[in-house]
Amino acid sequence: MSAPGSFVSVARSLVCWPLILSAALFYCSAAIGRSLLGQSLEDVHRAYLGFGRFCMRAGGIRLIVNGAEHMDAQQAYVVVSNHESNWDPLAIIAALPQLALRFVAKKQLTKIPLFGRALRVSGNIIVDRDRSGSDLRRIRSQMSVRAEGVSILFFAEGSRARDGSFREFKKGAFATALSHELPILPVATTGTRRAWPPGSLRLRSGPVAIEIGPPISVAGLEWSARNGLRDQTHEVVGKLRAHARQRLRDLGVEPGGID
Repeated sequence: MSAPGSFVSVARSLVCWPLILSAALFYCSAAIGRSLLGQSLEDVHRAYLGFGRFCMRAGGIRLIVNGAEHMDAQQAYVVVSNHESNWDPLAIIAALPQLALRFVAKKQLTKIPLFGRALRVSGNIIVDRDRSGSDLRRIRSQMSVRAEGVSILFFAEGSRARDGSFREFKKGAFATALSHELPILPVATTGTRRAWPPGSLRLRSGPVAIEIGPPISVAGLEWSARNGLRDQTHEVVGKLRAHARQRLRDLGVEPGGID
């Protein structure tokens, strides 16, 4: 990064983080309050959407969304995406406003004051990445009480790759889709790694591209089809990711990571 670019990035970060933390306090409190009061799914969703949109504006992120026509606002999905940065969930919330999204979130996140409480009470699925068998049971249990109309977002790689590469998918998303007969909505995001690099607090403004593919039906599939479903979805998300990366390059922006 050039010296002027580095200065702008540092200045943006110093300004943005207090704003984002203040917004997190407000929207997490709203999500907790609305959930505990039993308000409608739409009311709780507005808190999620408001926070996602605020963070994109504060971070100077311009979302480029392609494929929104593939979503049906009346349909719940298992949303499967790649994972580049901590911006990913917020960018996807803002890019898919038609869907009431909840996450499969790491247990460590629940230790963050207020934010962790908001994750728990508003219907997210909390997992411990070191206990895969227990996680599958927990996902099944929490999916069984999920509010009708809620879509669950899986970052199916499990965690971000240090080098920004696209890794193999784990099975949890596909077992969930089959168990609950929910179509898979494939999504790819790129540009978030450049905007908020893993392990850094430095934020950079710029475009983030999100590609949404046609839903993948699980109708009529047996449990034994989960590995094939995983591989099919991985191939689809990989192609969407390639398209998203090219969109940024067409704008003269290098998305970072590895193709």
